[in-house]
Amino acid sequence: IEKITHSICTLEFENNRDVYDWVVDNVELGHKRPHQFEFARLNLNYTVMSKRKLLQLVQDGLVSGWDDPRMPTISGLRRRGYTPASIRNFANMIGVAKTNSMVDVSLLEYSIRDDLNHKAPRVMGVLDPLKLVITNYPENMVESLSASLWPNDVPNDGDRLVPFTKEIYIERSDFMETPEKGFNRLAPGREVRLRYAYFIRAERVVRSADGEVICLECTYDKATKGGNAPDGRKVKGTIHWVSASEGVQVPVNLYDRLFCVENPSATDDFKAVINPDSLKTITAIVEPYAMTAKPGDHLQFERNGYFFVDPIDSTEGSPVFNRVVTLKSGWENKGRKSEQSADIKPNPKPKQGVVGRSRTEQLQYLFDQDSTLKVRYDELCSIGGVQESAAGVIAVDSGLYSLFQEAVSVSQAAGAVAKWVANEVAGALKGRELSDVELTGASLGALVKLIEDGSISGKIAKGLFEELVESGGDPVQMVESRGLMQISDESILGAIIDDVLANNSDNVAKYRAGNTRMKGFFVGQVMQATKGKGNPGVVAKLLGKKLA
Repeated sequence: IEKITHSICTLEFENNRDVYDWVVDNVELGHKRPHQFEFARLNLNYTVMSKRKLLQLVQDGLVSGWDDPRMPTISGLRRRGYTPASIRNFANMIGVAKTNSMVDVSLLEYSIRDDLNHKAPRVMGVLDPLKLVITNYPENMVESLSASLWPNDVPNDGDRLVPFTKEIYIERSDFMETPEKGFNRLAPGREVRLRYAYFIRAERVVRSADGEVICLECTYDKATKGGNAPDGRKVKGTIHWVSASEGVQVPVNLYDRLFCVENPSATDDFKAVINPDSLKTITAIVEPYAMTAKPGDHLQFERNGYFFVDPIDSTEGSPVFNRVVTLKSGWENKGRKSEQSADIKPNPKPKQGVVGRSRTEQLQYLFDQDSTLKVRYDELCSIGGVQESAAGVIAVDSGLYSLFQEAVSVSQAAGAVAKWVANEVAGALKGRELSDVELTGASLGALVKLIEDGSISGKIAKGLFEELVESGGDPVQMVESRGLMQISDESILGAIIDDVLANNSDNVAKYRAGNTRMKGFFVGQVMQATKGKGNPGVVAKLLGKKLA
C-alpha cells in the first residue's frame, strides 16, 4: 500500500513469509509486490544484542543507562568514542549472512583502531604512575622538548612542546626489579630511552615502610637529547613519561568488554557473568597539551590506547577521558604483558664501523667482516622476485634470514615474502629481537599466501600482521573465523557481474557509448552484491573483459 519495494527482516520471521505473501497478494497494490528477504542478525561475542536483555541491564542498574559506553547501542558506542566510519567499515567487513553465527568483537575493535590511527593525535599519559627522580638533572629547570603529534606512517603534520623536569612519572609496568626474559624496559643498572628526551639509567630503588617501590632514582645522559647517543650505543626500550610538576591529573574511565565469557546468552543467568573489570575509573597524569582537547575529541595516549573526551561528563578545561580501545587486544592471550606500541619506534642506528657510509658501503663493510653474509646476500639475489634492497636487509640479520626461509617454505612467493620481512617485520622489530615477539615464519608465510592467492586484501593483511607480531596465531583460522575471506573465484564473480550488467543495461549502453566513468559504478554494484568481499582486482579485470 505504501509502495514498499523491499522487505527485510531477521531469520526468525522466515516462518511468517507465507502469511506475508498471502497478505500482499490479496491487496490491490497497483505495482510489483515487495519480496521479503531474511538475514541473520548480528551476534557479537562478549556482549548481548537482545533489546530485552539490554533493558534488564539498564533497569537493574548494572549499567548507567542506554548510553553506557559498554553497551552495544548507537548511543553507547558514540559515547565510548566509536566513529561512524569505523562502524560502517566493520559492517562492510562482516557483510550480511543467511546463517546465524557469532562475530568476534575484536573485528569491531580493529575497525576503530584503523580509523583512529589517522585521526587521533598522539600525546603522553601515564595511567599507573611511578615517580622517577633524575638526580643529576638541574633543580627547578623546565625544558621544552619538541614532540610530533603523528607517527611517521601517518601523513599528517603537527608538533607540540612537552615539558621535561627533574621529577617525572613513568608507568609502573615499565619497571621491573628482576626483569624477565624479553623485558626491554627499565631495571636496576639498565639504560632506556625516554620518548623524545634522553637516555636514563636506573641507579637506586626507593621503598616505602612496607616494601613497596615508590620511587626510582636515575641519572640521565645530557648528550642523548632527542634519543640519539653520539657514541652509537643502543638501548632496547623506549618508554613514555610525564613531568611530575607540569603534568595534569585527569579522570579516566578504562572500559573493557561487558562480559567475561564469550557467549553470555548461553549461560543460565547472563547477568551473573558480567565482567567485574569492565569499568575502572582512575586518575591519570597527562602532558599539558592533552588539556586542549574538547568534548568529542580523540587522542592516542602513546602505548596505552585511544581515548575520547566524554561529551557529557566533561566541562571546559576539565576533560574526562574514556578509553575507546587499547592499542592491541589482550583477550586472545590473557595474562600476556603489554609490550611497546608498534608506532613507537626508536631511530635505527648503523652498526659500529659503518657510521656515515652509504648503504652499499655498509653492506660491503659487513661482508668484509663476515664472508657468510655475502654468501647469503648472493643466494637471496639469485632468487626470482627478491629485490637487492630486501636481500641486503635480510642477509645481515640471522633471525630475519631464518624467518624468510621458513616463510618461503609455506608460501613459495619468495619476492613477496622478502618485501614483508625487509619492510614490515624489520620495522616491527625496532628495539626488539625476534624472540621478543610471537611472529613465526610459518604464520608469515601463511599470511603472504593468503594475499598472493587473493583471499584477503592488503589492508586486512596489515591488521592481521600486527596481531601475529604481538599475539601469534594462525592467519588462516583468523581469516575464516572473522569472515574476512575475499571472493576471487572468477566463475563466481563472473556470474555476479553478468547479473549486474543485465540489470543495468541502460548504463552498459552509456559505457559503450564512451562514458567510461560508468565502470566505477559497475565495480560498486558488484562489490555491493558480494557484500564487500569481492576481490577488487579480479572484479575490475572481469568487468573490463565483459564490457569490451
